[in-house]
Amino acid sequence: MVLFSLIFLLGGFAQINAQVTGTPPNIRCVSVDAAGDVTLTWVLPSTMSSSWLSFQVYMVGNNTPVATVTNPTQTSVTIPAASLLPNSANSGSISFYIYTSTSGSPVTNSDTLSSMYLSVNNTGGGTAVLNWTAISTNLPQGSDKWYQIYREYDSNDVWIWIDSTQSRSYVDTITYCKAYLNYQVQIANSTICVSSSNQVGSSSPFSSSAPPIGVLDTVSVTSSNTTEISWAKSRKSNVIGYIIYQYFVVSQVGKWLPIDTVYGINTTSFNYSGANPADSALSFEVAALDSCHNGGAISNSQTTLFLRVSPDFCTQTNTLSWNSYQDLAGNLGSSGIGGYKVFVSINNGAFGILGTTTANVTKYIDSNLSKREYRCYYVQVYESANHDTTASSNMVCDSITPPPPPKNNYLRTATVIFNTSEINIVGYVDSTSGAGFYQFKRSSDSAGGFSIIKTITAPLHTDSISYIDNSAHPATQSYRYRIITLDECNKAIDSTNIGQTMLLTANGQSDRINTLSWNDYGDWYDNPAYYLIYRSVDGASYSLVHTVTYSGAGENTYNDNVGGITVGQGTFYYYVKAVENNKTGLYPFTDTSLSNIAEAYQNPTVYIPNAFDPNGVNKIFIPVGVFIDVQGYNFSIVSRWGTVLFQSSDPEIGWNGTYHGKKMEEGVYVYILTYTSSRGEYFQQEGTVTLLR
Repeated sequence: MVLFSLIFLLGGFAQINAQVTGTPPNIRCVSVDAAGDVTLTWVLPSTMSSSWLSFQVYMVGNNTPVATVTNPTQTSVTIPAASLLPNSANSGSISFYIYTSTSGSPVTNSDTLSSMYLSVNNTGGGTAVLNWTAISTNLPQGSDKWYQIYREYDSNDVWIWIDSTQSRSYVDTITYCKAYLNYQVQIANSTICVSSSNQVGSSSPFSSSAPPIGVLDTVSVTSSNTTEISWAKSRKSNVIGYIIYQYFVVSQVGKWLPIDTVYGINTTSFNYSGANPADSALSFEVAALDSCHNGGAISNSQTTLFLRVSPDFCTQTNTLSWNSYQDLAGNLGSSGIGGYKVFVSINNGAFGILGTTTANVTKYIDSNLSKREYRCYYVQVYESANHDTTASSNMVCDSITPPPPPKNNYLRTATVIFNTSEINIVGYVDSTSGAGFYQFKRSSDSAGGFSIIKTITAPLHTDSISYIDNSAHPATQSYRYRIITLDECNKAIDSTNIGQTMLLTANGQSDRINTLSWNDYGDWYDNPAYYLIYRSVDGASYSLVHTVTYSGAGENTYNDNVGGITVGQGTFYYYVKAVENNKTGLYPFTDTSLSNIAEAYQNPTVYIPNAFDPNGVNKIFIPVGVFIDVQGYNFSIVSRWGTVLFQSSDPEIGWNGTYHGKKMEEGVYVYILTYTSSRGEYFQQEGTVTLLR
């Protein structure tokens, strides 16, 4: 075996000064070889006694020298391990001194120097712990201050220097997957010699430990919407790559799963495109992989900055919010975060800093907006100590632009619901506009004075809206309606045309004419085409009686001659239906509007003959009347002596000139007729009739 020790022989004396008392040699090195043999190296004294006989080497604790040197110029000696028994330089430190033997006066012993004893502890955790003893309390003259550490692999006789230290302990990190290792420690003394410890290893093989825990530096979203993951280079030399982990939730259970492995100890970043950082925050960890395929402990975790933007059209602001970043550059928690920078690009221009927040603020409101600006944002966290260490969020783009204004919003009709006092307002609206609400407004004043009667939320996916006004009195007045479109900020953005209901009045005249009047319906885009007049007699079914062409006069009249109606109670009901023109075809519909129902009354009319002949043409004496209420009808015949000869409550039954079956004599008789109108008015007529025979 080749030992890393130097044996230096001093040059021979020129002479021996016999006149000077002998002085001891100066031991400089103690070196142990693989067999346990110990070599001492010394420096001769500057003068030697003429009575010098020998150098006797003693082992502390023994009275018998272990070696005797009789050559006065010799400066080293090797003591076989067998001469050291029961001690062993391979099992402990052995101390030596040199006694100078002379024929004259005795010479002082040399200083004591000890062999270095090295012990090695195989921790089983990938390290070897070395400890050794000193060669002396104070190192000999000329000694170096550094201990040199050597290692031999599998007893191959090749010793490799691995490190140096000034202490007497050392921890060697094992990079071998499995090996038997031996160690030796040396310390040099100038150029004279080297002290070497015993050579020692472990009975069990050494093996590499898993790489130490890594440090994740940043996870940052790139401009191409991928995630750049960066970490610190491993301190373990046999690392061959790094394992990348991502956090997933699988069946509602969170798990860290490997997503890729990158190779090369100097590879300290990875661009990941397997998940979209614009959809959610992504969390990652990293672990080193050594040549023994040991995976190191997982690093600190980091989560990408996930930026969200909430536009508010009403306040013309964009509210930016993001998650708090953790462990920037390996500084656990948020202690290493200096703050956040908010960047903006306007209309696809270059990005610039919009503003900053402190480390504990993860929201920013951009209020300096223009309706026509297209803005893109991202947020960047920076380290407090080094502002160049940053991580960026995903990019979010948004534009505060108003929704399109309504197109062709239209009040289709304001119509009285048949036979009620309710009015139905129907609108046609643009469902693709920015409508948030619709207000139904009403006015009973032709000059304006609209007030809100109902606000509804804009329905989705329909172009029709309606509201029934049940607080109106359409039989007494006309109403004007319009629909106001409000955006989501309750700001009016559109108003429809005005729809005005028709107020119909009907009056019965004495000449059997019912006079109807009504205002024009307003305001259809193409005005009404015509009006249809419907009539009901005494509450029977309605029928169309006339059509009036629209003239634009504003007020319309019609005289309904009911002289041809000879039966009934004289009560007439009317309503008018306006029919939209829509000659331009601007809207895909033609609407109608109904007026209120108006009543007209005709007073009863009665014709009573003054004579009749039961044997002639007029065999029955009976009043002939129209519009009489049968409920109040009574017809009586009285003789000149006051006897009631005939009485009937049925307008269809008259007197045939008899009394209890006996024909009455020719002559003059008195009649009494009472009846009521359909409005309950009471009428009575008295007179005489001549009975002829």
